[in-house]
Amino acid sequence: MTLSFAKHTILVLISSLLLLGCGGVKPYKAPVTQGVVITEQMLEDLQPGLHKDQVRQLLGPNYGANPFKANHWEYIYNSTDDQLHAHAVKHIVITFDQDGYLTEWKQLN
Repeated sequence: MTLSFAKHTILVLISSLLLLGCGGVKPYKAPVTQGVVITEQMLEDLQPGLHKDQVRQLLGPNYGANPFKANHWEYIYNSTDDQLHAHAVKHIVITFDQDGYLTEWKQLN
């Protein structure tokens, strides 16, 4: 009877140690990336007087456009993986005049 109790105790201890070892395994988390990747080279191609269509061709679509401020565009890029597009511009604000031509832009990193 004592031998059975000892075997049972050892079995419980081994099982506990094995279960404790599973705590160090972290599940894979896919990186979450949102926005448009804008590089410094793309910003260098911007110049006053470009039309909205030309800016869209250079920088890509303006996701999250504000319908109340049609002449104010913001491009925001965010990622949970710091290594992914590490040199991308994180936030840029672009302003157009009433005719849809680029007047100014500023980087808000």
